[in-house]
Amino acid sequence: MNKTTTREDLLLYAYNDCGLADSDRIQKAVDGDPIIQSDFNEICQVLDLLNHSVQEPSQECIDRIMKYSLNR
Repeated sequence: MNKTTTREDLLLYAYNDCGLADSDRIQKAVDGDPIIQSDFNEICQVLDLLNHSVQEPSQECIDRIMKYSLNR
């Protein structure tokens, strides 16, 4: 039975969050279909942007949290 590769499959694969059989099936789909490969590359680019856009809270925010936690 052939299973269609969805964007959800690609996302799970990008996060390495699928089983070995699904990983193999998805990798073959990515390798064999330029449209799926393009979708997968787009997902990887977005994940890379998200991973590099993590910001830290301001010192004022940290101070407020610390003050609140001390008053409890």
